[in-house]
Amino acid sequence: MLKKNLPVYLLIILLGSLFWSRAILSIIVAVWAIIAFVQIIQEDQRFFKSSHFKWSMAPLAIWLLGAWQEPFGKLNFDYLLTLTAYPAIILIVHASSKNIVENKWIKIWLLATAIGLTYPIFWYLKDLAAAHHAYGVGQSLPTFMDTDHVRFSIFLCSSFLLTICTHIFQKKFKIIFAALLFLLILFLSVRTGWVLLICIISIYALLHYIKSSELTFKQLLIGAFILASGIIISYFSFPNMQQKIAYSIWEYQQYKPGSYNPGFSDGTRRSINYISWQYLQNNLSTNTGWQGIPAIIQLEFSKYFVHQTTEFGWPFNQWLFWWTGSGWWGMLLFSCWLFYPLVKAYKNNHWGIICWTMAITFSCMVETTLNYQYGVLLHVLPLAILWKIFPTSEFDNS
Repeated sequence: MLKKNLPVYLLIILLGSLFWSRAILSIIVAVWAIIAFVQIIQEDQRFFKSSHFKWSMAPLAIWLLGAWQEPFGKLNFDYLLTLTAYPAIILIVHASSKNIVENKWIKIWLLATAIGLTYPIFWYLKDLAAAHHAYGVGQSLPTFMDTDHVRFSIFLCSSFLLTICTHIFQKKFKIIFAALLFLLILFLSVRTGWVLLICIISIYALLHYIKSSELTFKQLLIGAFILASGIIISYFSFPNMQQKIAYSIWEYQQYKPGSYNPGFSDGTRRSINYISWQYLQNNLSTNTGWQGIPAIIQLEFSKYFVHQTTEFGWPFNQWLFWWTGSGWWGMLLFSCWLFYPLVKAYKNNHWGIICWTMAITFSCMVETTLNYQYGVLLHVLPLAILWKIFPTSEFDNS
């Protein structure tokens, strides 16, 4: 009984550590991946030839393009350790039975979502004035994941995706739960979550219209109207949304080229991305390596913002990071790898995989999402679950 339900218990520990402990998260993924590797060696060695496993190993190979410059640099190995989550999670999900993944894991995932939402909601209700003040100065509600509200919003969007793309609920309950998640993501007022949510809904509806004869253009327009109405109603219903948007507009207007205020998050992003882009324009054929990126950011920052320093060592854009660290050829390989799941997904009508790949892509435009343990896990785990439920080859249907 214990062995049969071990993947269930391990997932519970994994999601719990996702909320509360990075160290335990690393340990559980490593141990579970070793168990899964041994199991696959014994039962299904063909899986190592599958496109899914090769895809998960590709980032480790591309990583070398930014590691040779300073082979023993600490940042090199930190980033390598982060990227190893890709093959680890793919092994873990493949070694688990489809029945458990489809009928138990998603329920546990959504239960964890409900638990995770209790903290920011109760904090908001406990002190409305403090919450509204926080929104008014660009802050968000506190969350689990070491208060990483961006990654937490990505987690909520993955829950929304799994709700609409799987058959865990009957249609009526699916609509109710998806609508509730939609409102709660808007309520949390994390802009990354808003963008990913709208991205998922829009792409899912568009693909459904293109690939299915059941959805008419009229129904698509009605759906777009309902989506827009939901956003507008939420805006007028949630003061926190109004304040967050008002602050974002105000902060955007404060930005001036050549000036820098570390108290403005959007200004910080624009400033660091700008100097990263300027550096790349002047050093097109140079790849500094992962270890060299922070020093380059600091040096270029001091040129454009005299007598000022920054605590950030990476650009706030995944492509700028890869271009700086591994050269334009590394950036191109990274892009091919990132978009590869779209190829088979479109052919096999796996809309959830397309939606999630594009949602993560949007987040990578304003965040180095895939540089962080949480970001990598939240990228690969929903993909692996969807691959397991909707297999694309004989290697994945076990």
